[in-house]
Amino acid sequence: MLVMVTYTFEGGSSGRAAYDRFAHWKSSAGFEIKGGWTVVSNAGGFLLLEAANEGVLLEFFAQFKDLNKEIQITPVVELNEAVNIVQKAYKWVDSVS
Repeated sequence: MLVMVTYTFEGGSSGRAAYDRFAHWKSSAGFEIKGGWTVVSNAGGFLLLEAANEGVLLEFFAQFKDLNKEIQITPVVELNEAVNIVQKAYKWVDSVS
């Protein structure tokens, strides 16, 4: 499953601690960071993650949760795949309308 994550650091030195911790972090099996971006204010950022299951997501976020004020996790579907899925759904909706 793909998830988009928005995170905001707790404040103070939490951003620095998060980067220090991340520099030593090792990915678990079934978990991959597909992309990551830091906001220019250095107050947080965005991650695109691929996870085999919810358990590997829980493991990852448990390692960094204490340093974040907010973490939003949103399951996403790649656009090309979504077009096909949504068009199929719309076709069904039209058939019952």
